[in-house]
Amino acid sequence: MDYQLQFKPFEKKDGVKYKILEITDIALHSSDRQPTKSIGKKIKQAFALKKPGRLYGFKIQKPTDKPGYFESVIDLVQKDPELMRVIQEEEKNGYKILLGLPKGGIPIVLGKDAEEFINSKNGQRVIRAINHQEEV
Repeated sequence: MDYQLQFKPFEKKDGVKYKILEITDIALHSSDRQPTKSIGKKIKQAFALKKPGRLYGFKIQKPTDKPGYFESVIDLVQKDPELMRVIQEEEKNGYKILLGLPKGGIPIVLGKDAEEFINSKNGQRVIRAINHQEEV
């Protein structure tokens, strides 16, 4: 039987240890970042160091009428078998893996490089061009 992930609301059970994969924010950057090659390796490293990590290289897609959170997570797992191995390994060690999402939604913020570009001379030119197009 294949291993399957279950996506359902959290119900705390006594005697079960949990590790949470928490999505805290999405940062928009002006420069292309080298995409994270293996999500599973980054998560394993974050668990080992007990520190948060960042994943890079995901494109924001045009919204669809489908609910997005769970499909995105399933897509990530299917594209990175190392992530599935990390989840299975943690469950063998007695941990349940949870996906944490902020109640009010995932905040989208500008990365420092995007802020610097917007405040630069070229960034201001782009903003003026966009504003001019809206007026026409």
